[in-house]
Amino acid sequence: MTKVAAGYGVTGTALKKTCKRHKIPTPERGYWAKLEHQKPVRRISLPKLTDASLDRVHISGDNIERLPEPVSKAGAEARQRLMKASESASLAGMIASRIEEPSILAATRRAISKARPDAEGFTRANGRGIVPLRIALGSVDRALQLLARLLALAETEGFGSATSEAGLELAIDDVSIAFGVDERPRKTPHEPTAAELKRKADNLRWGNSRDPWPKYDHSPSGRLAIVIQANLWSGLRRTWSDGKTQKVEVMLPEIVAGLAEHGALLREHRRAAEESERRRREAEDRRRREEAFNAREKRRLEFVDAIHEQLLERSKLTAVLVHLDQSAAEAENPAESISAWIRRRIQQIDALTSPEFLDLSARSAKLGFVEPPNDSDNEYASGYYAHPSPPCLQLWSIDEENELAKSTGMLEWAIQAGLLTASDAPPAKDETPEAEPPPQL
Repeated sequence: MTKVAAGYGVTGTALKKTCKRHKIPTPERGYWAKLEHQKPVRRISLPKLTDASLDRVHISGDNIERLPEPVSKAGAEARQRLMKASESASLAGMIASRIEEPSILAATRRAISKARPDAEGFTRANGRGIVPLRIALGSVDRALQLLARLLALAETEGFGSATSEAGLELAIDDVSIAFGVDERPRKTPHEPTAAELKRKADNLRWGNSRDPWPKYDHSPSGRLAIVIQANLWSGLRRTWSDGKTQKVEVMLPEIVAGLAEHGALLREHRRAAEESERRRREAEDRRRREEAFNAREKRRLEFVDAIHEQLLERSKLTAVLVHLDQSAAEAENPAESISAWIRRRIQQIDALTSPEFLDLSARSAKLGFVEPPNDSDNEYASGYYAHPSPPCLQLWSIDEENELAKSTGMLEWAIQAGLLTASDAPPAKDETPEAEPPPQL
């Protein structure tokens, strides 16, 4: 019954009730175990159908197929183990007879004993290390004994107790499942009091015909239920309660199997969350690496543009120099000073764009043209707060002896290169002579 019921997304009890409504006989308890050990079993024949409305069986359950495979597998394996164990006298006694209340429930007993009933007659207990309860005072002993049996049976399936701020939970492997005990209220039609009837009459004078009292009164029924506070809207069963003839104590093996399913689903949710987080981190790493790569490419292009700009200027200067040299090929060149300056300027550009100076300028700007390994891609990964200055070409003064290089200005470099003498250097700003009038042509 449990195996077939799992395929329809319902419990074995629900399937048994459905079969009973449709006059379908079901195997008695221990039927398959007896059959496996070649013991005599009683097989009831399917009776003839007398009511045509019972011809179609409709089972409205959760679609178990949409749950991850590890979840259904965990539940099926737990049910199989518990079914085999139910034949043993120890497990049967654990479910049917009274057992010693474990010390872990002491805080729960103290809390529920001190609680005061509300207007409906229910007391509540919750807090750190306390199983959440909503029961009447008359159900305290039975509720705690039910919890004791549940903890003992869950322990056979590897569950342990875990204390949290929300309460006492059942833990297996690396997940914890919150649960509690709730007493189902008895609903009885409300009998209005004289004061309520008078209030309704007063309301009618103002055109309000709504009854000023609740439709039902709620009171303790003695029907207990174990509720799992996890995996809402998952399709897994979360509540097991007393029926008309069956007590929740009999359902303890099914409840423990349900706990195994909930634990497996919690692990699947966490695994999915970890996988999603891993993918998010990978996507973030790819985005940061791409940003860093684009930043490097932009600065590399800026560096190359600076070189190209110098080469364009050199080409322009060379063209002017050729023109001046051709014009003065057979006569004295009156623009020799211009030609000399152009040659000096070309030499400066050749120095700026020489491989040695380009390498020094790139290293000074922390600009590499070889892709770094992935773990160092965050050189420019600080996002919008990283604004490195555009790389520029520089002239360098090289100390061969100490293997040092220092950037220098164009004037200082020209003097060091022998293109100018110190006396040729222009005077300081405050020493600049008055400008002479332009030469007369």
